[in-house]
Amino acid sequence: MTFDVQQIFNQAIAALNSSNLKKAEEEFKRVIELDNSHVPALNLLTVVLMSLGRFSDAEPFIARAVAINQSSDVSFYNYGLIAKNLNKPKLALEQFTKAISINARVAETWNNRGTIFNELEQYQSAIADFDKAIALNPGYADACANKGKSLTLLNRHDEAFAAYDKALSIKPDLEGAWLGRGNVFYDLKRYDEAFAAYDKALSIKPDF
Repeated sequence: MTFDVQQIFNQAIAALNSSNLKKAEEEFKRVIELDNSHVPALNLLTVVLMSLGRFSDAEPFIARAVAINQSSDVSFYNYGLIAKNLNKPKLALEQFTKAISINARVAETWNNRGTIFNELEQYQSAIADFDKAIALNPGYADACANKGKSLTLLNRHDEAFAAYDKALSIKPDLEGAWLGRGNVFYDLKRYDEAFAAYDKALSIKPDF
């Protein structure tokens, strides 16, 4: 790495640390123009673009990063998030699985892979992943709520209620859990209770 590349990379890091994402993007791209195999710059540029919601722009950079270095679970995890946001569930599943094969101790990776299994209608696999996430982080409200969704889709309503109740005991303002409870009530034709749960979700997040 030349001094110029290192200097530009340091400038990019400083911009990122100060939340100047536009400058960080410019500087990381300058690094990559000078050294197209600079994995740290590829990974951090990906993070910047994800933060800006530009997942399509991020995908080629993370793809290059994991092609060069296949030892980082974080890179594969980020690739999975990008694929998930681009509605590419099979690619997301592949990337999250690779991340887990490198590091199986990250609850967020299990949870996100579980959401992909839900999308693919593989609900038992999803539940297994959510259970793993919860085992790693018992206070993981989102994983509990996501498990509730799987159970709802399997018509296991009592277990779904229990999962949503656990999520709400951890995070009472988790709008997705209130929505999920509403969906269970709706399936059971308990419409007044469903509307009450939906109203609660909307009171927390009016644009939900």
